Amino acid sequence: MRISTLPDIAAGEIELGVLYASVEGVNDGSYDECLHELKHKAEALGATGLIGMQLVQSQFQWNQRTSLLATAVKK
Repeated sequence: MRISTLPDIAAGEIELGVLYASVEGVNDGSYDECLHELKHKAEALGATGLIGMQLVQSQFQWNQRTSLLATAVKK
């Protein structure tokens, strides 16, 4: 699966929609877990790529979370 932080759609690709995933924690493991969840959601839609991916990490004392947002695309 093609994953990019750039918002450019390759020739022949169509947008399937925006996907969001969020997990507890702010560390390398939580990023990997969140990316896995986001890719799983994209594959369920038949996506071949995720573009415009954005990372948000909130570190409030009582609620540390890692979140990813991206547009799913299909070729």
